[in-house]
Amino acid sequence: MKNNIRQLLKERILILDGGMGSMIQRFRLEENDYRGTQFAHLPGLVKGNNDMLCISQPEIIKKIHRQYLDVGADIIETNTFSSTTISMSDYGMESYIRDLNLSAARLAREVADEYTAKNPSKPRFVAGSIGPTNKTASISPDVSNPAFRAISFDELKIAFKEQIAALIEGGVDLLLV
Repeated sequence: MKNNIRQLLKERILILDGGMGSMIQRFRLEENDYRGTQFAHLPGLVKGNNDMLCISQPEIIKKIHRQYLDVGADIIETNTFSSTTISMSDYGMESYIRDLNLSAARLAREVADEYTAKNPSKPRFVAGSIGPTNKTASISPDVSNPAFRAISFDELKIAFKEQIAALIEGGVDLLLV
């Protein structure tokens, strides 16, 4: 980390950006916008898969990061809330997890570094965003079998480990779970 975030937290409150999904909705993207040329071949519908925009629409994601930094955010989150093999299985995109997380981290890092270079006295940081999956290990999805789980702890561990490794490789400063 270029500047010690722990030291800065002792000195002042650091501002975290806001919701990525609500900002993306403002662009009123359609199915083909989500796909771009990179994902034109995928079967099924992908509209609403905001994480894929880090690859298919990187300028939109960078624009959103810049908007948050322009209004004073110190920390921007990667657009990776659902970038695990578990969540991306809904879209048939499990094989893109590393690319999605790397792209998202590198986009955010690029924009954060751009703003830090403009004003070195106000360093900007990147937080890797890790959301829940669409499957839970805590309750049964089957009311007639309360002991049933749709996913195991080990499956969750593998999925999150893969996501975290790519986020770190992409240059995040911290992780938000």
